[in-house]
Amino acid sequence: MPTLHSARPLVDSKQLEASLTLYTLKLRKLQRFWIPLQKYAPHCVLALWLIGVSASLITQSYCHWLITAPAICILIAMEIVIEEVQINLLLMTEEARYLLGVARGIYPPMMRSTGGPCRP
Repeated sequence: MPTLHSARPLVDSKQLEASLTLYTLKLRKLQRFWIPLQKYAPHCVLALWLIGVSASLITQSYCHWLITAPAICILIAMEIVIEEVQINLLLMTEEARYLLGVARGIYPPMMRSTGGPCRP
C-alpha cells in the first residue's frame, strides 16, 4: 500500500468533478434541512422540558414523561447525528476539491506520508 500521496494512482478529473458535485449537492440538501433544525431544536427541547415540568407540577403525575423525555432525547440525538454527517460531507468535499486541484496542477502534491505528524 503506498504511503506517499505522489505514489497514489492518478484519478480521472471528470470522476473527481462528479464526486465534488455529488458531495456539494448532498451538503446543500442536508444544510437546507439542518440550518432551520439547528435554529429551532434548542427551543423545542426547552419548550418540551418546560411543558413536562409544568404538567408534573399541575397534575402531580409523571406519565407524560413517557412521551416528552423520548422526544427530547430524539431531538438531541438527531442534532448529534446530523452534525457528524455534515462534518463528514464537508471533509469529503474539501478532499475532493484538493484532489481536483492536484489533478489540475493547482496545488503541488504532498510529499510526506499521510497520517504522520506534521513537522515544521
